[in-house]
Amino acid sequence: MISYLNPIPSLPNPLGPHKVGTSEWEIPVSEITSSSQSPDPIISTIKFRLYYPTPPTETSGSIKWLPPPQNQWIEAYSSFLGAGARLSSFISALPSLIKYTTIPAVPDSPLLPRTVSSKYPLLVFSHGLGGNFNTYSSVCTALASFGIVCAAPEHRDGSAPISLIRSSPTQQTVSIPYQKHAHSPTPEVINARNAQLRIRLWELDQLSTVLIGLNRGETFTNYAASKNQRESVPALSNVLDLRPGHITWAGHSFGAATTVQFVKSIYYRQHLPSLKGTQYENDQDWKPLYTPAENGELVKQITPESPVALLDLWTMPLRGDTTEWLWQKPLPCYDRQSSSGTDNTNAVAIMSAEFHRWAELLNRTKAALSPRPAEAIKELERRRSESSSTSSQDSSTSSKSAADIKAPIPFPDEATPPSSTVSSNEPSRTSTPIPTSTSSSPPAPPSCTPKQNSPSLYLIPHSAHLSQSDFGLLFPNLTRYLMKAQDPQKTIELNVRAILAVMRGRGLEIEHFQPKTSPAKSKQQQQQQQPQQTEKAENLLDAILSQEGIEDRFVKLSLN
Repeated sequence: MISYLNPIPSLPNPLGPHKVGTSEWEIPVSEITSSSQSPDPIISTIKFRLYYPTPPTETSGSIKWLPPPQNQWIEAYSSFLGAGARLSSFISALPSLIKYTTIPAVPDSPLLPRTVSSKYPLLVFSHGLGGNFNTYSSVCTALASFGIVCAAPEHRDGSAPISLIRSSPTQQTVSIPYQKHAHSPTPEVINARNAQLRIRLWELDQLSTVLIGLNRGETFTNYAASKNQRESVPALSNVLDLRPGHITWAGHSFGAATTVQFVKSIYYRQHLPSLKGTQYENDQDWKPLYTPAENGELVKQITPESPVALLDLWTMPLRGDTTEWLWQKPLPCYDRQSSSGTDNTNAVAIMSAEFHRWAELLNRTKAALSPRPAEAIKELERRRSESSSTSSQDSSTSSKSAADIKAPIPFPDEATPPSSTVSSNEPSRTSTPIPTSTSSSPPAPPSCTPKQNSPSLYLIPHSAHLSQSDFGLLFPNLTRYLMKAQDPQKTIELNVRAILAVMRGRGLEIEHFQPKTSPAKSKQQQQQQQPQQTEKAENLLDAILSQEGIEDRFVKLSLN
């Protein structure tokens, strides 16, 4: 954040007990053994950043938040925010304090030796529009500081302001600019987003293959490695917990949509839709956006127990011709085997107040988390329609908890509320038809499954869409003035704690979160809580999801 004494925008130190290391990777696709073909031959490498615990003695070096070449990135961000070509070029030439902002992590440092019996948990985080592999460093460094290895890919689908592809360790030959699309969810726009989604899914496949290979001891050429960098830093051979259902999948906005599509594509790979009676019945070229190799490790990895974290899920890309069949299927967590005596959720979605105020975004998020998404969205939209016709006041305050947020500045394509349904003329390609009620009675509630299997949905009041990324921390005055967002550091903390709780609920060994207690109430509370201190410490990370009202700015929402 910006200090009065130091005007350079800065990011907070990680929340956990460990120092954090980071390393950049760019690996030629030609070295990755995968049956999945690149959707775009221009994309010859995959690019990602690793965040991980590092020894406390590691202190040398720093890594700039804005990637090199910085002027080119500033020009790209200026264009992304709406500046013309000439103005963007002019802005990039001006001095900018953001050029000096650093990520709170030690570059190319070794991995901290594991002191517990299990291996390091792995989390994959997918960015949203306008992001890259650095823009969620506050979330990723925080998670890494609790004993997690985080992999953040930079997607080359045109969702980043710009992405540069190296052809060798010293040469960058291709740049992929940002793709601008209209806000309206027309068939053309949704098809364009699905084309981007196809690339993102392929990249996650490639990234997973690389991480599995590194854990096996395989080596890859890293175009991003510096000349004096120690080889294979950090060493990942046999240190990652890659047991089935143990990788955590997370993302923000478009990245959350990517996460949903990815885990569903793998889990439901053998349940392809029937094309009979549709315009695609005789189309031999039709295929899903992504199909994993049947003999690959990912098929074993995605299970009903796989932890999933969705920050401001953007559902528009999930509503296209090639994604509708998966949209109608529930998240894999609904097939979990109920465990007696526990209600730990392994799937959580968190909404900013800015997203929550859009009734259609809220309804589609609830539907995506329900056991029957297609039925759920119909019922939720029916209720909204009835409420709107009854009272205009109800319509203007459909999201009461976010009433403090005024009309937000749309984050391109994401904060604009999508239409309630895809055109009725579009064919349904479900493997089993959705039953249609012919009676006048309302459909069954969207959520009617055991508590153990249901995802959890939470709202963070007084937060913006950008608050779930580094932008809220780096530009707090902007988000506070334009979007009425408050305390961006607390917003990041709440998101991180929820993800940690999901991982702990899965049984992954990570460090405990220790909340800061205010001096005014610490003495009295310590006396009251002393007898239960040990017991509460063991369950501290899970409490944010299992206890109502433990945080004023973390409100549980019903899926109904």
